[in-house]
Amino acid sequence: MSLIKKDYDKNYYENLLYVEKNDSQRNKYRLKEILKHKTSGTLLEIGCAQGGFLKLAKEHFDVEGIDVSEFAVNCAKKDHNVWVGDIQKIKLEENKYDVIVIFNVLEHLKNPSLAIANIYSALKKGGIVIGSMPNKAGVVGRVFTHIGNYIDKTHCSTYTPKKWERLFKKEDFNVYFFGELMASRNNSKYVKGKHWKHFSFNLMFLCKK
Repeated sequence: MSLIKKDYDKNYYENLLYVEKNDSQRNKYRLKEILKHKTSGTLLEIGCAQGGFLKLAKEHFDVEGIDVSEFAVNCAKKDHNVWVGDIQKIKLEENKYDVIVIFNVLEHLKNPSLAIANIYSALKKGGIVIGSMPNKAGVVGRVFTHIGNYIDKTHCSTYTPKKWERLFKKEDFNVYFFGELMASRNNSKYVKGKHWKHFSFNLMFLCKK
């Protein structure tokens, strides 16, 4: 089992540094943040992995998932409506979803602007998209991003918050950023306010259509 991740195979999802729990505190925090804005409707998770977050979200939403990994989808499809696909290449159904989540996926895409445009089209009016990526700002964020890029060779778009903001606003999203501190893969804390970017590991975003 290698710590270095190059492909979306079994090692990627069952790596010593991964080991994600379905009912983790981190997934519960993610769902809690969504429920502040939407409490029911249709939810799509892009990069659903083995379906841990979908299992929690299913208590409130009609859930679907998509992932580029056949291994992950084969694990998740036992319990969820999920399929294999690349969000940069497929076309999602327009105006279908109330919520789209995309946690730590955009940094893996060669052309994330295509994915953002696809997401905007697939959201209903008033829908939200929430997600995360490495925070390439501040000393802590830059170090965390550098380490993450070394361990995960599939990273190819680790941008600054300002560049991400431009990409979201290009699609007419209203975007709000905040930070995420990581205690472990399964435990985190959100940081909001004007100083979040100086010591947050991850950049969290909430966009409204």
